[in-house]
Amino acid sequence: ATGQATAALAPNFQRARELNAVINAVAVAVPKHPIDKVISQGRDRYAVVAGKCTVIARIVGLPAKPGVVGPRQFEVELDKPDCD
Repeated sequence: ATGQATAALAPNFQRARELNAVINAVAVAVPKHPIDKVISQGRDRYAVVAGKCTVIARIVGLPAKPGVVGPRQFEVELDKPDCD
C-alpha cells in the first residue's frame, strides 16, 4: 500500500507560514493595536511592533511524528507585550 506523503515546504513558503502564525498570535495578544512591522532577530525570533507595543515572538519547532514527512511543525510563543 502506498501512502501519500507531504514534502517539506520550500524555505520561502515555510517562512510565510511562520510569519502568518506570528502575525496572528500577536494580533490576538494586542487586539487594540494594528501590526506595523515584523523584524527578524535571528533564527526563529521576531520583534513585532503593533502601535505602541513591541512583542517578541519565537517559533518553537515541534517534534515530527515517526515516519511522517512534511512541513516543519511549530508553535508560536510570545513574550509579554511591552507597551509604552
